[in-house]
Amino acid sequence: MKPLTADDARGVAGEVDKRAEQESQDPEVIKGYAEGPWLDQLLAAAENGRKYGTSTPPGPTNSPEVAPAVHAWAGAGTGAGERWILAASEVSSHAVGASQNSAELRWSLHHEGKDGTWRATFRAYAPTVSALPAPAVGPDGQGVTGGDTSKLAADPAEVCGRYYDYRNGKNGTDASDTGWDADIDAARVTRAEGLKGLPERLDNPKSLTTQQEPTRTPYGPLWRTVDGGALVACLSVNTLTVDMGPGRYQTFTSSGWSGTTGIRWNKYTQTQLGMTMLKIPAGPGEVSIGAEASWPYTFDGTRYDGS
Repeated sequence: MKPLTADDARGVAGEVDKRAEQESQDPEVIKGYAEGPWLDQLLAAAENGRKYGTSTPPGPTNSPEVAPAVHAWAGAGTGAGERWILAASEVSSHAVGASQNSAELRWSLHHEGKDGTWRATFRAYAPTVSALPAPAVGPDGQGVTGGDTSKLAADPAEVCGRYYDYRNGKNGTDASDTGWDADIDAARVTRAEGLKGLPERLDNPKSLTTQQEPTRTPYGPLWRTVDGGALVACLSVNTLTVDMGPGRYQTFTSSGWSGTTGIRWNKYTQTQLGMTMLKIPAGPGEVSIGAEASWPYTFDGTRYDGS
């Protein structure tokens, strides 16, 4: 199989993005340009629209302007002949419902299916347009994937689960856990403070539960970086369940879940699909976030009937 050049990879990433702009809600059309977790998110959004009577799920509050991929690297996966692309594309800052994305650079993963079609599988946002990924490139011009991980600052096979456990204070992890940079520490504190104030922000419901279920192993290839480190993609499903109690309801004025605004909800469960690209340094060092996003996923609710 002929390796993709950098120009080939940029062209593929740009073409996949162009097909994705169709905004079709036909599952078969969506399957033509998305797979994996990104396909799951798009199909869930389409199903929400059908379930709640809205044909088009909410797009960005201000639509992003997608430029041709700024950079793209082709690399091998774990299977024979498997090919991936890691791309970085410029976009304008935007928000989708309650999910804020103020970044200017979108990192994405693309995978070539057995039918030879390239599809988008993963999307997250970096904080600045200059925050490009830095994959190592081999003599063949391809991004270097896999290899010896024994000298990395964290085990790539475990880092996703450890990251989500630490950030959310689960499974006995606490602030004494080491190996995380200051941004991850700050996000941990912000989340804890946000959870404390959540009941009041939701008008003190009868019951409220939150849960995060991470996929504990990385998604896609392990991309090696020019400094000897690595990039790994991580996934999690975050769930919020609210029961307002008898005679009470909540109404959304803004939401990332199609067809859910302007309705009096007595109970509801909403999930978000988290996508995070972690940077693991070589040798001693701290794991940091390269890019991150939280996408509206599934929604199920019980309408308030006046009783």
